Amino acid sequence: MNDHPWIGVDVILVNEEGKILLMKRAEQSKTFPGRWCISGGIVEWGETAEDALKREAKEELGVDIEVVRFVGRYYDGPDRHPTKTMFALPHICKIVSGEPKANQPEEVADVKWFTPEEVRELEMAYDHKQMLEDEGLI
Repeated sequence: MNDHPWIGVDVILVNEEGKILLMKRAEQSKTFPGRWCISGGIVEWGETAEDALKREAKEELGVDIEVVRFVGRYYDGPDRHPTKTMFALPHICKIVSGEPKANQPEEVADVKWFTPEEVRELEMAYDHKQMLEDEGLI
C-alpha cells in the first residue's frame, strides 16, 4: 500500500451543561462502523484547519461553529487507523447556529450529547477518547 500522511481535524463540542456531542458512525462505514466519535474529517487541498472544521461541522452535523482553541496534535498510524496515516488536529469549538442532527446518513447514523461519565463507558472510534481524556473533558 502506498501511504502518505493525511491531515485531519476534529470538532470537539461541549455544551453549557458539560455534555459532549458525539456522532455514531454509520454501519456501512469502512472504519469503525457503529462506533461513537467526534465530528471531523480530512483537510482538503488549499483549505485551512479552521475552514475544514467549519465545513465538517456543517456537513456532518448541520451546525455552524466558532473555533475556540487548538487542543493538540495526534498521530494515527496503522495501529489506530486501518486505512491511513493521519495527523489529527482537534479543536474545542462552540455551536453558533443550528441544531445538531445526523446530516449525512451515509456517514452519520446518530448524534447525541453525552455526559463525561457516559463517554468514559463508550468504545469510541480512532483516538477520540484519548483526546477527550487529555483535555480533561472525561
